[in-house]
Amino acid sequence: MKDINATIIINLEGKNQEEIWRNVKYSRRKYVQQAQKSGLYYEKAFSEKDLKEMYDMHMQTLDEGGAVKWTYEKWRGFVSSAEEKFFYIKKDDKVIGCFALGEVTEKLYGKESEKKGIRPLVFANKKEYNKLRPNDYMYWESIKYALDNNYSFIDLGGWQINARGHLKNVNQFKEQWGGEIIYYYLEYP
Repeated sequence: MKDINATIIINLEGKNQEEIWRNVKYSRRKYVQQAQKSGLYYEKAFSEKDLKEMYDMHMQTLDEGGAVKWTYEKWRGFVSSAEEKFFYIKKDDKVIGCFALGEVTEKLYGKESEKKGIRPLVFANKKEYNKLRPNDYMYWESIKYALDNNYSFIDLGGWQINARGHLKNVNQFKEQWGGEIIYYYLEYP
């Protein structure tokens, strides 16, 4: 069975950070700068203890969004493609968020291409730190990571077709990063 999906792709080929930054909507740029001024930073995290903390944070985010929680084993299998691309977002020495980036090729979207990109597997933060703009910070740092590591594109992690409720806001947030909505089919058993 095939099912249609959608996502937002930012093409990075032949572009530098300044060009990408100019295509980001003003409000997103303002919030990224706010996060940077507040002292947010990221560092790699990959111990089993780190992953369990990320899992808890991610499941809290899924739960708050009305999605079904996963077992740790299922989640660990899902994020395994991130390999070493697991990161904590910190304020001072306190973990306030996390993200993990998985590598994909354009074949995922039905193209006959081996061009490599990344997409977030996990973006999560502790809600009490929302005023520091960790989500904006994570998106921008993910884009920079893709640029710095010569990926051809970044997939912003999905776009909901016929979105309702809070998912409309999620779509609007992703649309403001300067990418293009693409539709593709995935095969399901």
